[in-house]
Amino acid sequence: MDIRGRWILAKQMETRLPTHQLIPAVTFTCQRCGAFPVKGPCTCGKRCYYCRRCIAYGKLRTCDQLITDTRPLDPVHPAQHQPIRLTPAQTTVARTIEQTILRGGRLLVHAVCGAGKTPMFFPGIERALANGKRVLVTAPRADVVRELTHHIKQAFPTAHVVSLYGGSADRLLLGEITVSTTHQLIHYRSCFDVVLLDEVDAFPFHMNWTLHRYVKRAMTQKAALILLSATPSMWHRRYPTVRLMRRYHGYPLPVPRLKSPFTMQSIVEWLHQYEQQPRLVFVPRIAALEAWQTRLKEVGIDVTTVHAEDPDRIEKIQAFRTTNGILLTTTILERGVTISNVQVAVLDADQGFSTKALIQISGRVGRDAAYPDGDISFFANDRSDALFYAIHQIQKANRWTTS
Repeated sequence: MDIRGRWILAKQMETRLPTHQLIPAVTFTCQRCGAFPVKGPCTCGKRCYYCRRCIAYGKLRTCDQLITDTRPLDPVHPAQHQPIRLTPAQTTVARTIEQTILRGGRLLVHAVCGAGKTPMFFPGIERALANGKRVLVTAPRADVVRELTHHIKQAFPTAHVVSLYGGSADRLLLGEITVSTTHQLIHYRSCFDVVLLDEVDAFPFHMNWTLHRYVKRAMTQKAALILLSATPSMWHRRYPTVRLMRRYHGYPLPVPRLKSPFTMQSIVEWLHQYEQQPRLVFVPRIAALEAWQTRLKEVGIDVTTVHAEDPDRIEKIQAFRTTNGILLTTTILERGVTISNVQVAVLDADQGFSTKALIQISGRVGRDAAYPDGDISFFANDRSDALFYAIHQIQKANRWTTS
């Protein structure tokens, strides 16, 4: 599969084909990520400017050159998605997405957590492939990308689907449907005719203009851009917007219960209350994981911990899906994870959690139509604006569905 827009160091190329375009790697800005370079000693014997921001992808210096493959991409083949059942509200959103894809416009899909955003863009992807358009589904976090890849491969079994994230076996490939983290888009230029950007408000994409630049440069000139979020910012709301404030199964969003102040005994009672269900317990930072694990072990409760730097996090999350255990985690699992019948608690909810994070964490509960209810409890020793605003926003979304 050809890749137009894959940048690599020219000195690593054994030959320079006429279909390759050569440019300086670092001029006033880095030609790979757009950052401003700094000056330092170089292997060429001079003091060259080099880019520190994208150094993880290989050091770029003034004496280097970048090369991009300008050959035409392979044609896109039509592919139909498997049968899906959409509610009338989902169907309306799906049609709007489809129309935006066809005309090459911009659209914000503001849908609550658990509304079923992923199936809603399947008809649009099918129409895009039928019209020879190459599709990108991108998200800021690798866990979300893996989840999306699973759903898209099931929905489009005949399409060539590529999944890109750190450590992916598909690195530097290009599919008819490409599912990628926003970081991996640094390697692509003018490749995608349709871009579906999920979790647009999530860290690290939110307010990271370098990642915004990666997405923009990966798009063709007339590409359609669809943003999807449960908690969009005012900046994103400047786009034409379609809203879905009801979950696909029709039940309201579980409203968090605020427990303030709390004691160790109240946490233990909560964990024992739901010992027949999987329990997901959030803490504000990695440093708190070991402390809480030790405190719970002292009262006879064993928990598994997981965080962004955990090398076994994929295996731990997969194992948690099939047990009634307790998973102690950071905000790495606030998005893109669906676990049936899960009960959720947030410890020290008044410390380090934003309103958006608390809304997303609450959205882990009640996503399964077989278990539309569930408990989401905020354990806090103080009261913060983020706590009350998160609860207010969830209640507001529930009122919207009944109005």
